[in-house]
Amino acid sequence: MSKNEPGAADKAMAQVRTPRELIHYCCETNAEYMRLPAGQLHNYRQITALYQRLADQALLCAGAWLRSKPCPDHEPAGSAFWWAAVAWAEAFGTSIGVDPVEWQEVFVLPHLDFASYLRPGERCEVIEPHAGQPAEVIMELDARWMRLVMKLTGKWGMWEHLKDLPALREAERLERELRAPDGQTRDAYLRSDLKFFRELFEPFPFKYQTRQQIKDWLAMADPDDKEWREAHDDLSG
Repeated sequence: MSKNEPGAADKAMAQVRTPRELIHYCCETNAEYMRLPAGQLHNYRQITALYQRLADQALLCAGAWLRSKPCPDHEPAGSAFWWAAVAWAEAFGTSIGVDPVEWQEVFVLPHLDFASYLRPGERCEVIEPHAGQPAEVIMELDARWMRLVMKLTGKWGMWEHLKDLPALREAERLERELRAPDGQTRDAYLRSDLKFFRELFEPFPFKYQTRQQIKDWLAMADPDDKEWREAHDDLSG
């Protein structure tokens, strides 16, 4: 078999799932991941607890959406989380240079539909794409996503989330640290993101070429991916 042809594993990953099943998978993965050590950061316990709470609520909502039930009660920050995720998804696809039509259809639209289920009638705000090295792009888009979550949370539920002010202050501090080059928090967050992204993108039915493009781009961002670097050094040599 040619190296450019998909193998059995790639075909299995591309099994057909409905958009609602894919979003339920995303919510399930996020909720599980937030409870693993890799999904948590030291000195950011308040924001971690908030994200865990929102992830659990989103999973319940995704389950109801999957069964075509009315949306369960959830906090405004949960809607903010997912509307900001739509903007992040659009910026991420543009930043890594994948086929925009495929990316929009396969990845962005399911997120948009779920965000609209959580909070109907909103218009997606924009997170600008970022040009740079993959690791820098990931961290910068994370910081912009976090800023948009805070903005929308304040807009839709400022009073309800007064109890979360300590978490929001942590989020502001984390946003600054994600932009600090060579910081320990930035490094830990990047490694956590890479593990999460690889699992997150897995079931989406991208074309083989797109799947490989995403895989290689994430490998370029990964300081621990020695196998990828050695393989590409051999090819360039």
